[in-house]
Amino acid sequence: MKWQHPSPFILEHTVSEEDLDFLRHVNNKKYLNWLEWVSWQHSLSVGIDQALQQKVGKIMVVKQHELNYHAGCFLDDELLIGTWVGEQIGCCQRKRFYQIFRKSDQRLVFSGHTLWACMDLKTYRASVIPDEFIQPYLKH
Repeated sequence: MKWQHPSPFILEHTVSEEDLDFLRHVNNKKYLNWLEWVSWQHSLSVGIDQALQQKVGKIMVVKQHELNYHAGCFLDDELLIGTWVGEQIGCCQRKRFYQIFRKSDQRLVFSGHTLWACMDLKTYRASVIPDEFIQPYLKH
């Protein structure tokens, strides 16, 4: 496996029946669920939770996804789902990257990124990303 980051945050997942579509491979929408799951777990692992978001009055929302499907995944495939926070773009946006590998053959099955934008919880407008959303990732 060749992660594009030296130390991604990684979760494991075994493909289940509920992940499959009628073709018996993982439904494309499931990848989005996994990206949201791994992103949120990564945030929680560094101390960014809903209480902090409410305290600072900001939240990160999806602006754009890029999804690249490299190979199919099937029932009982064991996956490594990795993520890391990338560069900040301007004052209000930041990229988060993802890779998913199948453990059995170490094949890259998915890669992509999300452009996240910081939003003020009162005005619902773009806002400067607060230090509370930047610094925790730098410590890990």
